[in-house]
Amino acid sequence: MTASMKYIIAGFCLLSTVRNIRGEERKPLQCWHCSSETAGAEDFCDVTFQEDNIPQELIKERNINLLRTCNSSINSDHERPVCRKTVEESNGKVITKRYCYYTNKADPLYLCNMTSPDKNVRRIFCEDCLEDSCNGAGSLVSFLSALLLPLLAVAN
Repeated sequence: MTASMKYIIAGFCLLSTVRNIRGEERKPLQCWHCSSETAGAEDFCDVTFQEDNIPQELIKERNINLLRTCNSSINSDHERPVCRKTVEESNGKVITKRYCYYTNKADPLYLCNMTSPDKNVRRIFCEDCLEDSCNGAGSLVSFLSALLLPLLAVAN
């Protein structure tokens, strides 16, 4: 085999490898982005997410996108985007938020339940997940928390 033939074969192998790497790139994560304390959002962005209650006319009129792409400006090998849902009590009001968040790749997903929010805020529930729009609907944990939150609020 001649040297030029070796270079041609090596070139094809390199192109094939690059193509496979690009083929495995994951598309950016899509997460719901809303807060129950925003006027009008309490009908769909409460503890239980109700996509059917999103006011489509208002969304179109104001050019609002509730499903957002997680785009990190920090290209780190150590971070990953997650869709986060939190339920917190602040000044006696229970607020549900859904948004894109960035965590350390080494951290387990349940870590958000172990971290503290800002001062004067009591975290009732926190869940991170890795699939598109997973912070909207319901895992079993989300379903159970929706049932238990009113009981916790009354008990306190």
